[in-house]
Amino acid sequence: MKAPGTRSISLRITLFTAFLGTVIFTTILNAGISSLHVKNLIGHTIREKLHVAVGIGARQISGDLHALINNPDDINKEEFKTLFNQLDKIRVINPDIKNVYTIREGPGGGAYFVVDSDPKTSERATIGHKVIEITPAIKEAFASRNKIVVENRYFTDEWGTFVSGFAPIFKSSGEFEALLGMDILAETVKGHQLNNILAILMTSLIVTIAAVFLSLIISRKIACPISEVTTDMGEIKNFNLDTAFESTSIIHEIREMTDALDSMKKGLRSFKKYVPTELVSDLIKLKKEASLEVENRNVSILFTDIRDFTTISEKISPEDLAMMVGIYFSEMTRTIMNTGGIVDKYIGDAIMALWGTPHDLADHPLAACKAALDCRAREIEINKTLAEKGLPMLFTRMGINTGDALVGNVGYDRRMSYTAIGDSVNLAARLEGINKFYHTAVIISESTYACVHEQVLARFIDLVVVKGKTCGVRIYELISLRENADEDSIKRVEQHNRAMELYIDKKWPEACEIFNGLRRDSDDYPLQMMIERCEKFIAEPPGDDFVGLVALRNK
Repeated sequence: MKAPGTRSISLRITLFTAFLGTVIFTTILNAGISSLHVKNLIGHTIREKLHVAVGIGARQISGDLHALINNPDDINKEEFKTLFNQLDKIRVINPDIKNVYTIREGPGGGAYFVVDSDPKTSERATIGHKVIEITPAIKEAFASRNKIVVENRYFTDEWGTFVSGFAPIFKSSGEFEALLGMDILAETVKGHQLNNILAILMTSLIVTIAAVFLSLIISRKIACPISEVTTDMGEIKNFNLDTAFESTSIIHEIREMTDALDSMKKGLRSFKKYVPTELVSDLIKLKKEASLEVENRNVSILFTDIRDFTTISEKISPEDLAMMVGIYFSEMTRTIMNTGGIVDKYIGDAIMALWGTPHDLADHPLAACKAALDCRAREIEINKTLAEKGLPMLFTRMGINTGDALVGNVGYDRRMSYTAIGDSVNLAARLEGINKFYHTAVIISESTYACVHEQVLARFIDLVVVKGKTCGVRIYELISLRENADEDSIKRVEQHNRAMELYIDKKWPEACEIFNGLRRDSDDYPLQMMIERCEKFIAEPPGDDFVGLVALRNK
């Protein structure tokens, strides 16, 4: 149960966020590191290419021809034109190179341009044009005179910002003549870096988009089966154990979880066959473990028993007996449960059922009476089925009582049973048994009758003291629901009950007259019994202590 104020989020969103966040973080981190690495790598690669290009280019320049170019007027010499064309070809072959030129060392550590191959005359350095800034690379190249040097960083002059490389030019005699310089614009280097970084970022974007879809798929593959398991567990919480769920997930742990859940449902389905379903449902919903505890509740109790079951069981095979009992208990239990009752236990061929527990049930006495009448009607259908199978018919006797009882778990901490105990339960059992004496099917107590007399048709048949009791109790034969009875039946029952009251008041002649007027069927044992009693008391009146009680000492 979620604690108040606690926020929750679905597993699918959690997994999706976790997967996507991990991938995006990793992608961004990788893209950042890769971009930095590529930036440095491209800068290094371009410097290496510049090192090679300026070295090769310097070998193609004739130092002897170059030595002939000294004054601005030498621009018209063939030697200048030859050198210019050579430098221009070198520049054209290497599209990344912006400028190709030669510089000569001047007095005082300075330097000046000799041949500049820039195609734009407005940006071309003239012969003798002073190199404004002598960079570390130029200094190093002039100092060593036999070493190719490339700048480690960008330098800016009047023509722009470049990375430059310098290589020595020698005369045929091996004497150092000048330096061949090559410039690559910083924008060119940065352009290469940017293109590669964009390629990395584009790849990262594609990876991120793919990760979004992959995260959706993976989170769905994990979350959906777990969501189905959660839904199934919710059904278990509501004690709906008939749902069929089979996981198709390829994830081993989820399949293990569903297998365990299925085993749990099978166990609970088996468990609820031994104890009242409502009780197990309450334990699950309340997250409560069964414990030894009882409470006083007003309940209605029904006991049933099959007449001459011992004789029947001796006449048929064990297989037929098991089938017959299975059919009987199945139909009777279903009928009881349909009226809101619970089967407390099966005792041989007998059933003990309760209404009004573990949940409150309005009009539980009426529900118990309806169950008894429905069971009698259902027994007719059961007997038809048994007859088709060549099995003997069954006749069920029932007793119903309403009253307070101790209801709950009894036993000990490792083995307990949910049941009801008390005088009310004992009386219900006795009422079932005395059906034998009155040749009746369903007897209800006066406490039950007091609750249902407006809804049922029940005949007052005696005032008895059952075994184990000292006080008398009125007993009634349950006949039908009033709504299902015809006027004649209602009238006859009311006359019978009036005659019983006259009998209790010692008005035996008046009672006997009414009883005789109701006699139609010689098999109506309770009616015939009362006629015989009245005739006896008319002939031999009892003493003044007569209260109409009949003591029944047999169960």
